[in-house]
Amino acid sequence: MSAAVIEILASDGYEGLRVDDVAERAGVSKTTLYRRAPSKAALVVDVLRGLKHDHVPLPDTGDIASDLRSLVRDLYRSLDGTALGRALAGLLAEKDRDPELTEAIEQLWHSRQQQVGSVIRRGIDAGTIRPGLDEASLVEFLAGPAYYRLLVTGQRLDPASATRHADALVAAVVR
Repeated sequence: MSAAVIEILASDGYEGLRVDDVAERAGVSKTTLYRRAPSKAALVVDVLRGLKHDHVPLPDTGDIASDLRSLVRDLYRSLDGTALGRALAGLLAEKDRDPELTEAIEQLWHSRQQQVGSVIRRGIDAGTIRPGLDEASLVEFLAGPAYYRLLVTGQRLDPASATRHADALVAAVVR
């Protein structure tokens, strides 16, 4: 069901999301969906909460520069031209209209920040990240350019862009 919601959000946006279409695409009855989520907003929130609990594979090569490069490349790959990237872009545009949706998106970001932050903490603890840099700012530095391209400029998140971003990140923060 989550995949059906994400696919429809990616193609039709939040406004175009209909529970009937989700039920048909997911191969479940409308009654089943309405029991699980009584409204469109509740359905999307349920999917976002599920994403929050998905564990993102985190690199641990023993080399913080390689790990940071891997995180950036994986982020770009997950958003570039994917249903998830298109769905997130649309949901971020809608989030201020629905407090429940806003809360679910914030929980998803918090979960992802915690996961990525654990890699950065490793580098800080090992002394391989320049002193004086804080974890929260580094997570934003790591993710910010990708979301800027996705949401502001609309530029592709291609491998060459990911490499430039990753190299800039490593040059700025790794000792």
